Amino acid sequence: MALICPKCLADMNEIRYEGVSIDVCSGCRGIWLDPGELALLRGAATDLPGPTANVTSGQRLLETSTYICPRCAGGFESFEYAPGTGLVVDRCTECKGFYLDAGELKRVRAITDRQRSVRLTSPDADDVRLLDAVHAERSGSGHVAGGGSSTGVYFFQLLTGLPVEIDAPRQRFPFVVLALIMANVAVFLFQVFSVGISDAEQMEFFMAWGLVPEMLGRGEGWHGLITGMFVHGGWLHLLANMYFLWLFGDNVEDRLNRALFPLFYLLCGLAASGAHAALTAHPDVPCVGASGAISGVMGAYLVLYPRRQMYQILWFIQFKVSAVFYLLVWLGLQVLFSSLGGGGVAWFAHIGGFLAGAGGLWALQKAGLVRPDPFAKDAPAA
Repeated sequence: MALICPKCLADMNEIRYEGVSIDVCSGCRGIWLDPGELALLRGAATDLPGPTANVTSGQRLLETSTYICPRCAGGFESFEYAPGTGLVVDRCTECKGFYLDAGELKRVRAITDRQRSVRLTSPDADDVRLLDAVHAERSGSGHVAGGGSSTGVYFFQLLTGLPVEIDAPRQRFPFVVLALIMANVAVFLFQVFSVGISDAEQMEFFMAWGLVPEMLGRGEGWHGLITGMFVHGGWLHLLANMYFLWLFGDNVEDRLNRALFPLFYLLCGLAASGAHAALTAHPDVPCVGASGAISGVMGAYLVLYPRRQMYQILWFIQFKVSAVFYLLVWLGLQVLFSSLGGGGVAWFAHIGGFLAGAGGLWALQKAGLVRPDPFAKDAPAA
């Protein structure tokens, strides 16, 4: 059962942060730390650096007196975390757990670092490993500290024209996204080795397993709403879709429950299929590919990370754009091409999936089912 934030009474979500399970408020971003957890996060033996004196007056004390401990329903006491720092923290008088406002964990750790530097002590070994891991992740992102991408990223974009994220960290490995990619590849390999290579044989396979809107009107082929998401028209079709699924899907999965993300993905795909079936001018042509569901993931990414930056390339010039700019331009192109009636691409599926993903993610946020961004500026940080 989720804890209730003592400050704003919103639900708190348990997340794993640097090996410690902490509870983060979905509303005000305050955090709850059980006894001993603050010590682990600041790399020390105790939660507090030394003796403290309770705050006995002022607005902060008045606010804290109304708090109720989310763990044991006890009262709170307020005191300066370390003398002379001006940082006032709140601790339950019963269980000795801490409630920290958004940003206070960062200040606690900064105070700890300053105290260590004054004492000329070495950082904890776990902190060293954490910093090494962060540097390794950042160096693997293709971003060069002096500005611009690495040479490899530039030539990749020059050859493909595909976008590349800039500094897009995640807490968890995207196992669900990887499983979806493997499922799509497995279906394509089955298609390649089990179906003939002639156009007629390929079309027969697409008619059997793709989405054919005309058949839906006759009450047939409903399975195509799902199976069509895993069938592709060729290697380039498959590789492009899987690239975009990995590019945007890993960060979206990172913010959702492991069981919720595949359901979200499939529902976006169903919305995309429904939009295509209702609006296509060619209901007798089978629609195949994961792009509708992936468009939903892109819409979710827009809601979660509008300010993240991406590398894009035009001719030979590489430049940075925000995710909101890239994704809205992409959506605008889908609307434009759909209005021109361009064949061969399910434009309406892209539009329907994107809108379903953006709207669905917004609804999940309102329902408190989206994990707080651990890398946001006001989130718990080192």
